[in-house]
Amino acid sequence: MSSAISPPGRLDRRQLTSVACFAVCVVAGIALAVAGGKAGLWGLVPIIMYAVLALLGVDVVLATIGAVIVAAIMTRTGPVPLGTQLATSMGSLVAVIGLIILLGAGLGHVAQETGAAQTLVRTVMGRIGLSTPTRVQLGVMVSSLVIVGALGTLAGGNAIIAPIVIPIAARMGWRPPAVAAMFHASGAAGLMLGPFTPPVVTITAAAKLSYGDYLLHAGLPVGAITIVTGFFMARWIQKHTDQEYAPEDAARDDDADAAPNKRGQWAALAFIGVLVALAVYGVWVKAGYSYALVVMVVTAAATGLAGGLGAKGTAEAVYAGAARLIWLFMLFWLLDPLLTLVQKTGAFDTIFEHLKGVMPDVGPYVFLLLVVLLGYVHAVPGAAVAQVVLINKLFGPLVTSLGVPPAAWAVSLLGTAQIDQLGPYPTADMMGQMGLARSSDLRMMLFNGWAIMVANTAGFLVLFAILL
Repeated sequence: MSSAISPPGRLDRRQLTSVACFAVCVVAGIALAVAGGKAGLWGLVPIIMYAVLALLGVDVVLATIGAVIVAAIMTRTGPVPLGTQLATSMGSLVAVIGLIILLGAGLGHVAQETGAAQTLVRTVMGRIGLSTPTRVQLGVMVSSLVIVGALGTLAGGNAIIAPIVIPIAARMGWRPPAVAAMFHASGAAGLMLGPFTPPVVTITAAAKLSYGDYLLHAGLPVGAITIVTGFFMARWIQKHTDQEYAPEDAARDDDADAAPNKRGQWAALAFIGVLVALAVYGVWVKAGYSYALVVMVVTAAATGLAGGLGAKGTAEAVYAGAARLIWLFMLFWLLDPLLTLVQKTGAFDTIFEHLKGVMPDVGPYVFLLLVVLLGYVHAVPGAAVAQVVLINKLFGPLVTSLGVPPAAWAVSLLGTAQIDQLGPYPTADMMGQMGLARSSDLRMMLFNGWAIMVANTAGFLVLFAILL
């Protein structure tokens, strides 16, 4: 989304508001530091400022840096202790998750460079068959599910499959808004099901669950609701939209119809074979989130070598892919000091004390639904996995005191992290899938997201009743 460019040296209204918000929070931090003692609920000022700055469009890493500065002022943390905290953060759970995400992006780029990802898409489409609109729809959605789940990126995964499947879908009469809905629903499900996607790695670490337990109790039920609802919504949208693909979109496309080359086939076999074998082994031994580090490195090496990149080419592909998400690693590295400093203000303890007397009356069922609702309104804009970290830090003690099982907590975290990308208002993910599918019908995209949110909310009501 573009905005008017301000003349050099001048700030637009949103930038002025952001600067003013930061200045006010710095003054508040100084006042609380001078007052001494613990800030209590006022200790949430850095996190509130973080959310406001993100909503105003400030780069999420810059917003986090601003929040760390305010929290450091508030807790009277000098430059040297702050530096120590930043160094310590490199070995924290949050930073390790960030590193896993970086390696996942690198693996995705290796799969793309070797042709493994494109080969997998063509294989799926070929196996399912392309003789009817329904078969083409299944091929598009299964391809998206597999590629996004394997690579751990919605935009990146569907960007790989789009040039391959759009000519096929267009020739079969599918319309852009319907294809966009397919991309969004199946890609969202892929992020919920892939063993090493950012949300899955973060949730299993936060809830202290193995991937197998997560998949059984959270990933499969919520992912199934998402993709099945999206399947039928795409068919409904197909009947209620007028936008058509241009004739050139339906023309035969070399990228869509070309047979996979031998290098791509070998790379795809190595990618799937090694990834599945390591994932199965991890489930068998109940490996923790850190096992993903081994999986990413080994799978990238096997895929790159099988695809003919060589050791140097594979390493360079990993670097190129990881470089795209260096901002996310920076975000995770900064989140741990932010949470630690906010905890020093006494904010989390104060919230826990206030809610401890109320939540037993509310009960674990309503508590879990409230956490999901918090995600629906975007507690931490622009970073779903960061949202999981913050919510787990904030409400983790209540989860223990209420006796909420890890599986139920994983479902709630999955809802708060992932369902909000589907609505209730336009999101960056939504716009991205529209762009990939060449759709301009935002109204239909919103209808698709709302339907999936409603279906998943009903699913949460049932899942929490079963798991508690």
